[in-house]
Amino acid sequence: MSEDADEKEPTTLQATGLQARQGARDLLPSTSLTLRGGEVAVAVGPPGGRHTALALALAGRLRLDAGSVTLDAEASPRVLQGAVALVDVPGVSEPDEMVPFRTIVGEELAMARRRPSAAIIDHWLGKHDLPADITTEAVPPGARLSLLGQMAALRPGTRFLVLTYPERLGLPVADWLEIAEDLAGSAPEPGVLVTASPAVAVPAGVRTFTIGPTEEA
Repeated sequence: MSEDADEKEPTTLQATGLQARQGARDLLPSTSLTLRGGEVAVAVGPPGGRHTALALALAGRLRLDAGSVTLDAEASPRVLQGAVALVDVPGVSEPDEMVPFRTIVGEELAMARRRPSAAIIDHWLGKHDLPADITTEAVPPGARLSLLGQMAALRPGTRFLVLTYPERLGLPVADWLEIAEDLAGSAPEPGVLVTASPAVAVPAGVRTFTIGPTEEA
């Protein structure tokens, strides 16, 4: 058997024609994308709830009115919930700004089934040059996104990360793309999707998708 035959195909997350409504309001207009393990891609859409809705849909946490999300052809919400981690999503996984950041790190370690001892929390804070008593609101945006992303990637079974609208933190595109690429290149080499507004100039070579139809009435 050849070496190529032994190589395992990367895990694929595929969303096809996703649509979700709340009464007469579109939570998520028709959206399709494909993301593979170890890859970084960007989903572009106007600021607002669509970014959160897309993240929830990809993680199997939003009831869809049309379309589907599959992980290697498996469409079970339970499978998606275990494989797709939502990082700093407004109203969902966004940490409380007034809580000490070490508390957030401890909670994230517990979710990753790691012992959240004081020494281990201090180690993670130190890796990002953060003081032990810093509040979440005082954490620099880059350190915040990077550390929360690393914590999410530690969770057993995580294969994809969704970083939702990091522009709101004041991060330039080059900074959040670097963080996304670092996350995608670390074990277990998750696929990383970042959502952004049309105002962002995504560099050539980074695959982009549109949240909603390309042209809307």
